[in-house]
Amino acid sequence: MFYYLIRKLLFLIDPEKAHTLTLKYFNSKKIQILRKIFFKPIPFKKITCMGLKFNNKIGLAAGMDKNGDYIDSLAQIGFGFIEVGTVTPLPQKGNPKPRIFRISSKEGIINRMGFNNLGIDYLVSNIKKSKFKGIIGVNIGKNKHTKIEDAIKDYLFCIEKVYCYAGYIAINISSPNTINLRKLQYGKLFKNLLKNIKKKQKEMENRYSKYVPIAIKISPDLSEEELIYVSNQLINYKIDAVIATNTTLDRSLILGTKNSTQEGGLS
Repeated sequence: MFYYLIRKLLFLIDPEKAHTLTLKYFNSKKIQILRKIFFKPIPFKKITCMGLKFNNKIGLAAGMDKNGDYIDSLAQIGFGFIEVGTVTPLPQKGNPKPRIFRISSKEGIINRMGFNNLGIDYLVSNIKKSKFKGIIGVNIGKNKHTKIEDAIKDYLFCIEKVYCYAGYIAINISSPNTINLRKLQYGKLFKNLLKNIKKKQKEMENRYSKYVPIAIKISPDLSEEELIYVSNQLINYKIDAVIATNTTLDRSLILGTKNSTQEGGLS
């Protein structure tokens, strides 16, 4: 009953403001005390993936806590892992607002955030302060004004920055909200990205005596032929995992609904 009341109230305000308000609510000390009193600890159901031991199968995907401001508060919900980001080398504001649109009748949402974040250094400082003992994944991307031909430099820079502090690293090359980003899933750009990522991973492993798995986040809009190509390259370059998937540009399930014509990725 309480959930439905809060949900109705949140749906009366702008989606992005509701998102921020909810996170601040979770961070409140009073709420944290109440949560400890009324919520029972969630029992661990451990699972091993990418050589990592997760406390359970349910994790928080990237996008909820882009800057790692709320890691400890979100951890108390019982997630088996938390993925922060997408983060870029330099801070950026993202796309103009409004940039989140509810598709309430389909329990969906369209966003065109555009990798808004406070930069990799800010994120790392928050991870260092976190008391969460579970696995933290770090989702990385390229800055808006970095040319697609130079995108690899942004990813390598971020890998070097987060390597010591990440349980795993997710390479976001499939957001529909950064111009030309999805081109990194094809041809020479894709192969060059994978080759250099594995090279950097090996370099970091030798430097810190720690192996951090790397996952590639792909688009749901790839054709079957493209999926086979991507899969073969991931195997060829010994990438640790694939995250399937990012948001979609397909609107077939929401045709005729309010906000269905808005640009952005659909969840």
